[in-house]
Amino acid sequence: MIAAGMSVGSYAHATELRRVNVGAQAPTFSAKGADGQRHSLRDYAGKLVVLEWTNPVCPFTAVKYKNGAMQALQRYAASHNIVWLSIDTAAPDKAGYLTPAGARARMAQTHATVTAFLFDLDGGIARSYGAKTTPSFFIVDRDGKLAYQGAMDDQVFADQGQGREYMQAALADLVVGHRVRDPETQPQGCAIEY
Repeated sequence: MIAAGMSVGSYAHATELRRVNVGAQAPTFSAKGADGQRHSLRDYAGKLVVLEWTNPVCPFTAVKYKNGAMQALQRYAASHNIVWLSIDTAAPDKAGYLTPAGARARMAQTHATVTAFLFDLDGGIARSYGAKTTPSFFIVDRDGKLAYQGAMDDQVFADQGQGREYMQAALADLVVGHRVRDPETQPQGCAIEY
């Protein structure tokens, strides 16, 4: 396996799981992507940014990709010039670890529409945001502040075609310059292994 490289710049190193409150400045970071480039949150200043914690072996994540819900949300984001960063917090010895080639193959297979797929091998980015599960989401607003954190929707494992779309509603609020009506929800899924 090819190592994906160090995942975090000096800004996001954290040894403990933190919590970022909605409205607080989002922790900045720099991480290597599957495209071989480094991506920094600062690169996207002034834009809405979605951080999607993902894991290719998590069945909770898999169902969102299999039923097309994740790709539909990604296409919505792309159509509104929203940056989408998928982040895999899996070290080489953990389930869900992907090489850059593996990540590119996964994006092609799932037809993901993302700005970049990032590697968080030491868990520093996830710890700085307090990410605990996959899938889980954080939205950074145009001012660099955390505007939303939580689940994609209220469908825990299967999508019955009904229910509440938390991320879609949050993005819609932010696109028109409103505050997110429900800025925090409880994500359900696979535990991130630190």
